[in-house]
Amino acid sequence: MKQKLKPIALFMCLLGVIPAYADSTTLSTRTHDLEIQMTKMQNELHAIKKEQKQHTHPTQPKHINHNTKTFTQVLPAVKDTGADAASTNEPINYIEGPQNLPTGGLHYIGTDADAPGQSFVSTGPYINSHISYSGMNLIINSPNINEDVSLLNVRKNIRERLRALHVPVDEGHSHLLLSGIIESQASYRHIGGGPSSSDIDLTSAGLDSFILSSSHWVTGLMSFAYDNDRGTDTGSFNNNSRVQNSRLFVNKAFVVLGDFEVSPLYSTFGQMYVPFGTYSSSMVSSPLTKTVARIKGRAILVGLQEPGDDSFYGSAFIMRGDTHAGSASRVNNGGLNAGYRFVKGKFSGNFGASYILNMADAQGMQNTGNGPTYFGGFGGVNGSGNERIIHRVPGANVRGLFSIGTSIDLLAEYVGAATAFNGSDMTYNSHGARPKAIHTEAAYTFAVLNRPTSVAVGYDHTRDALAIGVPLSRMSMTLNTSIWRETLQSLEFRHDINYAASSYASGSTIQAYPPSGKSDNIVTAQFDMYF
Repeated sequence: MKQKLKPIALFMCLLGVIPAYADSTTLSTRTHDLEIQMTKMQNELHAIKKEQKQHTHPTQPKHINHNTKTFTQVLPAVKDTGADAASTNEPINYIEGPQNLPTGGLHYIGTDADAPGQSFVSTGPYINSHISYSGMNLIINSPNINEDVSLLNVRKNIRERLRALHVPVDEGHSHLLLSGIIESQASYRHIGGGPSSSDIDLTSAGLDSFILSSSHWVTGLMSFAYDNDRGTDTGSFNNNSRVQNSRLFVNKAFVVLGDFEVSPLYSTFGQMYVPFGTYSSSMVSSPLTKTVARIKGRAILVGLQEPGDDSFYGSAFIMRGDTHAGSASRVNNGGLNAGYRFVKGKFSGNFGASYILNMADAQGMQNTGNGPTYFGGFGGVNGSGNERIIHRVPGANVRGLFSIGTSIDLLAEYVGAATAFNGSDMTYNSHGARPKAIHTEAAYTFAVLNRPTSVAVGYDHTRDALAIGVPLSRMSMTLNTSIWRETLQSLEFRHDINYAASSYASGSTIQAYPPSGKSDNIVTAQFDMYF
């Protein structure tokens, strides 16, 4: 120990002596003496380090298997605080990568030898799925429904891939997978009975954080999104400037308990889009069913997802809705969702139905986008709505998706109120409104210059939904393609037929935006980049 401390003591003494030499020795002499002392110190320190390395890190055998492309190394034992760690001689398989990573002490850098890429944080479109072009037959209007099931399937797939690469999948490592989207639109609107308009807008920007806990049973998602509305539309800012708004908010945040490698059962709690409907679409514009009925809430959910291509699925959830019939808000909403999916050769399908206790919690009914002059939704800003309603209005959903090979996709979905609203809450032509909507769509996918391309046509129709601010019917056609990797380019023509000018609607006893009785034509070009 004394020998090891000698260089340090000598160095400290040397620092103390230098000022005394300043008056009696020339600069060259002092520099020469200092170089001699430093050289001696470096030699002694090198010997000490070599001795310590021989004692604590004995040489370990390494073997590279060129056939399986894996790297096997026996690591030295790492000392654990407060106890002597037992050394292990079991080989650990790694994906080939940097071999000069730290092997002892505290690890603060983002490396993990048990993960592909050897990183705690990974990025990739569609939550770490490496794809050449957009998937899902270019279905671009992601509904964000049953996202918890998708995440559990992604995690299961990751573990299966690790095993195929001969990488250990033992618990004890947390990972964060980042994905997101940037979406821009340019549009031209020919408004029937009104002036035409055009716009260039950043319509979507989001970042999804997929958290894989150290336990295989715990998974989470936190999604951040940007608001492209004017501040006065949402009440977030008292300013009409879109650029001054551009606020960032937590769109979704939930935890999933489940492991599809062990059990088909799972549970989810947090802020999510509850499984009432699906609302998938190849169109740039959201289907009218989504506007009328999609619901986001802070819920607790339990579900069942059978494995395999031919399987049943189902879930049940409860939540405290924003609208309430009593004097105080409480856990007053919930629903059921069930379906069956199958694959028979080149034919595949997914059919299901769902039910919810109160459809008034739908986002389209909570916020119609109108200002304080007209009905802004039950959650409208500046007193343009009232969350207390006379009675709850249950809702029902039926949908089906049928595919032929990878080229043809047919889908249809219906959502509707099971009972009518009270006249004090929502009306259509002097009676309690009973909103309904249907969306139908057909898409054909093919290749152009080795790029996936699809053409889709759709038809939507609503009833008693004037107060929500949607048209009576819609016909649309969309062309989608993916020219560059992890991007999507779309061009849509939409023809909206509005409710008759003689129609009248209200919400919370406030007049809804009056219809023009004419048709609107909208052309939209959209560019999406996924990461």
